[in-house]
Amino acid sequence: MNAPDNRPTKNEKRQEAREKARAMREEQSKRAKRNKLLAQVGWAVGVLGVISVVTVLIISSLRPPGPGPANMQSDGIKIGAGVQGIQTPALLPDELPVPSELNADGVPAISIFLDYSCPACAQFEAAYAPILRTWLENGTATVEYHLLSFRDAQTAGTRFATRAANAGACVADQDPDAFFDFNTLMFENQPVAPERYELTDGQMVDIAGASGVQDLERLSTCIEDETFSNWVGQATARAMSTGPVPVKNSEIPLVKGTPTVLVNGKEFQPQVHGDLQSFVASLEESE
Repeated sequence: MNAPDNRPTKNEKRQEAREKARAMREEQSKRAKRNKLLAQVGWAVGVLGVISVVTVLIISSLRPPGPGPANMQSDGIKIGAGVQGIQTPALLPDELPVPSELNADGVPAISIFLDYSCPACAQFEAAYAPILRTWLENGTATVEYHLLSFRDAQTAGTRFATRAANAGACVADQDPDAFFDFNTLMFENQPVAPERYELTDGQMVDIAGASGVQDLERLSTCIEDETFSNWVGQATARAMSTGPVPVKNSEIPLVKGTPTVLVNGKEFQPQVHGDLQSFVASLEESE
């Protein structure tokens, strides 16, 4: 007689991952007010990092173009109602990104350009991830994440910016519905220099598992092989060097630093607009 199979089912694994993510969100909510101010102050630090873009973009422009991940046809992954990833075809080599379609009236389209090694991006996520999740759960906004890698020079030779963006692309490609939690957990576990400059491949696989990604063996191969690293370099160059920014109605031609946040194509600047909620509300009133 066969022994009973006591391994957790896929649904049990997903529920466990959701519980971990929920506990993390509760902790983030407690820290949101404190981190909001830090996000506004630290934003300038992220923008100043553009000085390091030039060398990275020259290197990226020399790489042969590679196929992009599925569900990132716009060079970003769009998360919609119910925190579900919107599925799109993969970009072919040499194919330019296709900006996502405009949302229905009254549904703001939020586009976030980020680098997983960027401290100001982590501060932004800590401040706003809970409200973004609420909007997504209610279907009152969409959020599109664009993964950049211009800060490799600040990661002490680990190439963490590229490796982390590749890991995010792997998640988007294989399990887009897990991407929002993966993104949040990546910033929750962001290495802090000078103690640490990177997350290992294994640590990023563990984060993906906690986010609900099912086939971790396949994901591990994608992360270790850096399957989409060439695409990451090309997407970074498109956003920050060659343009145009792959967002419909974008009022900026290029991204100059991270985080860069657009709402219906208009740039959110915390030093001018205050908090994100107020900025979104002001745009809705003006339309």
